[in-house]
Amino acid sequence: MPETVAQALKRVGPCLTSDLIREFVAAGMAEPAARKKIARAQSEYTRLAGLRFAKNARFIYLDAQFGGLKFWEALERAFYSAGKSYWATIVGIKARGGLCLKENFPIVSGAPEARKGQMSPARILERLTSIQFLKVAPHEEGKPLLVAIVPYGYHTKTEAEFNAVMLAESVTLQAVKEWARRFGLGSFNKFAVRGDDDLPLVSGVAWDIAAPSYVRPLMRVIGGKAKPGFFVCDVNLAEVITKDYVEAFVRKHDMASAPMNVAPIMPALVGQVFAEDAFSFAKQKGILALTTENMFGSDVARALRELIALLCDLGARAAVDPSKIETVINALTKIEGAAGNVRGALFEVVIGSLVKDVEDGYLKIGEKRFDVETGRKAEIDVQLDRGLEHGVLVVECKAKIPGARVSLEEVQKWHGDRVPLIYKILSRDGTYTNKHFRFEMWSNGPFNDDAAEWLNGQKLDFGAFSTGWRDGNAVKEYADKAKQSALRQILRDHYFQHPLSKVARQLREDSRKPDS
Repeated sequence: MPETVAQALKRVGPCLTSDLIREFVAAGMAEPAARKKIARAQSEYTRLAGLRFAKNARFIYLDAQFGGLKFWEALERAFYSAGKSYWATIVGIKARGGLCLKENFPIVSGAPEARKGQMSPARILERLTSIQFLKVAPHEEGKPLLVAIVPYGYHTKTEAEFNAVMLAESVTLQAVKEWARRFGLGSFNKFAVRGDDDLPLVSGVAWDIAAPSYVRPLMRVIGGKAKPGFFVCDVNLAEVITKDYVEAFVRKHDMASAPMNVAPIMPALVGQVFAEDAFSFAKQKGILALTTENMFGSDVARALRELIALLCDLGARAAVDPSKIETVINALTKIEGAAGNVRGALFEVVIGSLVKDVEDGYLKIGEKRFDVETGRKAEIDVQLDRGLEHGVLVVECKAKIPGARVSLEEVQKWHGDRVPLIYKILSRDGTYTNKHFRFEMWSNGPFNDDAAEWLNGQKLDFGAFSTGWRDGNAVKEYADKAKQSALRQILRDHYFQHPLSKVARQLREDSRKPDS
């Protein structure tokens, strides 16, 4: 007896109607008859709503098959064969650990913003969220939205891992920019980088880095005038670069180069590690496949890996080896434009290690907690449980670039919002029963006069908890108690005695002198 459509789907799994037609044809049925058979059996299966594929194919499945890992893997195969815009997007999200900032989604999708006959990034996101393959979710409170992969069984990075990779990539982007400038691959002052006010666009396609280029193979002379080509680059430090990801990147470059009037485009792809077949495929397709070690040497590549490792699991760390912090800071702050980001991100690591060294106790750094009543999230920079006698110290860290100060707005939000929220969350945790809480704000720089005046006028002791603060001078005095000299050295070299900090201090002192 001939196989029914339902029986065929049970055997083959979810698939495109065109694939099922081929199954029936292989069993001896004529193609028109197979097409009619599937059309007449619509009551036996479900069509995935909201998505159409090449040549009007539809993705069909049995109700019992929906939502499982095999369902989504089958849909990926369907995307590859008849919906490359969707396929490239899913590959891009997976390659970044299942997450990306919504504002960076056009870079991940590789689709042109506005081109006839092509889906825009916004349209792709709308359709993939409608079928629950992707979702748009809140990041941290007050931070940009995230796009995340939904199906169970797909790897998704934790928020800490995502933030760590984002920081490492921001450092790498600055390094790649300087590298490309140094080799003359783009016009020196015309580089656009992910994180700028506008996404770097070439031919309507978004990249991590883009610049007009007058390198001879890219430049054209039209009407006696030199017209530049373009240097473009994407950076991904989240995962090992796979062949699928390189293929999606090649497609992205092909999409950008497709219009007849677009100047030549030189594409580069930067990662920590390329799979062997990925590297070979990139070379075959004329892509500059570059690793951080190839470009910047083993010290910087190792420091980027250490930076991600330091920031990924801070909540689980008892303390951090100061030599690792120093290695990371020393290597990465040499990169122009990266120093402030690196110092800021590691300030809470340094302060956490410092209070652990001075006071002992159980340390947590960068822990994310939720208020079960309101669903509000709070990040606790440094939390040191010093036992029943001394209670719990909670430190809000404010790393300031040279010349910057802690503002009135910052201290008011901390004192009036963050302290009550964190106390509410922690006081309901049975771990801290009968323990006093001490909340402090620490900075390597000074507090604005109005901020210090406001704090001095606030209530400090609330019975179950108290508040206080330390400016750069007070933190320096506290650091003198550290048993590990390496911690004092890190603070002195990178947070207190940085050359620009000295200039800023001199300017403050000069401003206080009476006019002669």
